[in-house]
Amino acid sequence: MHPNVGENTSIITRVLYICTVKKNYKFYKIFLLLIAVFSIEAKAQETLPFYQQYLLDGDFLFNPALLGKTDDVVLNLNYQKQFSQLSESPNVQSIGLHANIFDRVGAGISFFRDQNGPISSNGLMLGASYFVPLSDEEDRQDQFSFGIGTNLYNMNIDYTQVNAAQPGDQTLGENTNDIFIAYANLGAAVKYQRFFAGISVVDIPLSNDLPIINGIEPSPTKFYANLGYDWHFTEGIFLTPSFMMNLNTNSSRIMDYNLMATAFGETNNISAGISFRSAKSAVGSQNLGMSPIIKGRVGNFTFGGVYNFGVSELTETFGNSFMLSIGFNIENFINTRGFRYR
Repeated sequence: MHPNVGENTSIITRVLYICTVKKNYKFYKIFLLLIAVFSIEAKAQETLPFYQQYLLDGDFLFNPALLGKTDDVVLNLNYQKQFSQLSESPNVQSIGLHANIFDRVGAGISFFRDQNGPISSNGLMLGASYFVPLSDEEDRQDQFSFGIGTNLYNMNIDYTQVNAAQPGDQTLGENTNDIFIAYANLGAAVKYQRFFAGISVVDIPLSNDLPIINGIEPSPTKFYANLGYDWHFTEGIFLTPSFMMNLNTNSSRIMDYNLMATAFGETNNISAGISFRSAKSAVGSQNLGMSPIIKGRVGNFTFGGVYNFGVSELTETFGNSFMLSIGFNIENFINTRGFRYR
């Protein structure tokens, strides 16, 4: 199975997989129409799809406690493309900005767009965090934080891209192609003696939640937990084994096992590693694939890339997926006083 086809993947992506494996190519457009109609009725939409953003300086996208975790103003941009051989394949873009804004308080904002054929999803995240130093070391390596945020999510269907079998169908009528939902996010994180860990609960629905409360639709709420360690075994090089777990209330689980090696200097560094993703849901366990990762920093500029290798018939036909990331770590012009340790 493709590394990004699982319980946390968009509905259209999963339908692409079903159509390919079952050789139902002639019904492909019909399936897309059915999915579009289903998505209109479904209120419990996911927000930002979960890939390897957190390994490319985008961890704050899944845990508001990490907003402002350094002294810099951090700008992070990510682009994920699935099925690279398709001209209109699903793709996700995100851009985020966060910083320590005063004393021990961090804040941030991010925006994402998820395009799947005629369905486009947009989201805006706002959040804030508070940090507690755990030692007197003035490099912010030992600290505990907690955060809160909100996601404002909107989904839209472009009916001009849909060829309805029955023109005039009420399902495709006026005011049926737009959904807005507000969510709440909570999180906590800690770094101490080169260990790091975090836990967050995201996409807690605040509006349009009657279908969820009444049990008509599954809840979109997700739980993230991560743990890792920076092992400095020799001067200028360290290894970082880590894992990330993504659970949701629909009894599905995604586990990432990561290993990164980093060579660093005073202002520059380069990292390379691999991430193995597995998933388990109500229909059984799935080994989803491996993703080599490379990232680095040159001065204030950061960059990274992930390539998702698939082992299924789907990827042989439509291609694998990849993610690219760039960013900037800018000297903090918002809080010139700096972080307060006491």
